[in-house]
Amino acid sequence: MEENKKFRNHISIIIEQIGGGIVALAVVAFSILVQNAEELAGTDFSFLQGRALFVLLIVAALLAVSVGNRIFAWANTYIYIEENAVVIERGRVNKKKNTIGIRNISNINIEQNLFEMILGTCKVKLDTNSRTTADSTDVKIVLKKADAAAFKRQITRKMQAQMQAEKTAEIEDTGLRAETSGTFERREDFAYCPGPAVWDEEDNEEFDIRAEIGDVFRHGLFSVNIFSLLILVGAAVGTVTTVLRMLEQPELMSSLLGAAAGIIVAAGIVLSALWDTVKDFIRYYDFRAKRRGDKIYIKYGFLKKMEYTIPVDKIQALKIRQSFVARIFRKYMAEIVNVGMGDEKEEQNSFLILYTTEKKLKEQLELLLPEFAGTAEQKVARLPASVWAAWAVPGVIYSALVCASAAVCTAVMGEHELLIWLSAAGLILLLLICMALKYVTDGTGTDGTFLKLCHGYFGKNYISIRYQNIQYMEIKQNFIARAFDIRKGEIHLLASSANSAHDIPYFKGRADQQIRRGMLKR
Repeated sequence: MEENKKFRNHISIIIEQIGGGIVALAVVAFSILVQNAEELAGTDFSFLQGRALFVLLIVAALLAVSVGNRIFAWANTYIYIEENAVVIERGRVNKKKNTIGIRNISNINIEQNLFEMILGTCKVKLDTNSRTTADSTDVKIVLKKADAAAFKRQITRKMQAQMQAEKTAEIEDTGLRAETSGTFERREDFAYCPGPAVWDEEDNEEFDIRAEIGDVFRHGLFSVNIFSLLILVGAAVGTVTTVLRMLEQPELMSSLLGAAAGIIVAAGIVLSALWDTVKDFIRYYDFRAKRRGDKIYIKYGFLKKMEYTIPVDKIQALKIRQSFVARIFRKYMAEIVNVGMGDEKEEQNSFLILYTTEKKLKEQLELLLPEFAGTAEQKVARLPASVWAAWAVPGVIYSALVCASAAVCTAVMGEHELLIWLSAAGLILLLLICMALKYVTDGTGTDGTFLKLCHGYFGKNYISIRYQNIQYMEIKQNFIARAFDIRKGEIHLLASSANSAHDIPYFKGRADQQIRRGMLKR
């Protein structure tokens, strides 16, 4: 792809942009037609006259305007690469030009959904390391697959060339300042040695980690959400029960048509819960990862193929997770918190290592992210016993509100008094159970390099953060915590809103001073 040569998105982007709306309208129209099938069967469609015809023409005109607007926007949007920037020009009358500096690009990722697989296209997604844009992908470009690979390679080479130039200038400046101060004798061999050449994904398909079908199945099994599974079972049982009752009705077809909307909604709930249960069996099909130089490369996907190129210096933190089932069987998985990633729903879980044993997790961390490998063994201190005193005040307030609500409900519905108070007792018991689970799970670990936090109830989630990556920290104490010399806090990272704020559980002592010293040490 030539520099300064303008190009457009692939025209299929128009179909992707308006396709969802058309499908939604089609589903609504189909539902209405099914519910009114009997009336429509006995008509001669004379209703398609007058006001009804006028409404249909307006809807068709609005749809045509929407499609025309998308085509006009596509035709007047151009993308090109300047020396050190990606430029996007939009509009013909009111022109708008967005310029993204190469040095500010944090990730170049490629995504390909099922529709794009059929057409041979894919999306190139550029993220920047700005907090103001951390919750949205900065640029999405739809291209033919070969063009997307060429575009990605060109941007990657420019990023590396600029990084090397900056490092060379920094080293030369350091040498000049040392020579001026008289504390360093300049040597000819004091020069920056560039790293390995840019890895070309198309030329080299050797990966450090490659998941087999059994590995993906195991990951899906340990990723199952228990609550989604319960919803799936409950929705399925409810749907079957409803259908069986309908079958007992004398006018079966009328009953089915009358309840068509309800059946569609119930089916949607079942399918949504089913997908939430089995998605990880499909999403991470053919999972592959490798480390080359200062970048990590990850590929996976069946219905939607994903390719990530992650600069290691943009990684803010490492997460190690255990679901409830994985905690029982002592299995672990790893994710990364990265500048620019996690801004979209499919990127919320930026997987690095699928569920595996603790031993294999450490081995794979050594291959992919040795900078964080030591944190897998870092210990966390459990919550101090005095935390129960700090929890007492909010716990008492919660219990009082529950009891007050139960008393009001009893006054209004006295015939259900026993059920109301049993429900109130259940809510208070649930609070105590959650507090007990939190007490045995949460903790904080500090050493010379990393802050490690642990949270969870049924599952367990660790996050390890370099002190210098913390943007700012808050420490809090209520009057009871102050009396027992315990405190809690919150830290903030340069990441998307889903990953920017992390709570520090209650701790005893002056660990906050160590965190501050680490933040100031650069």
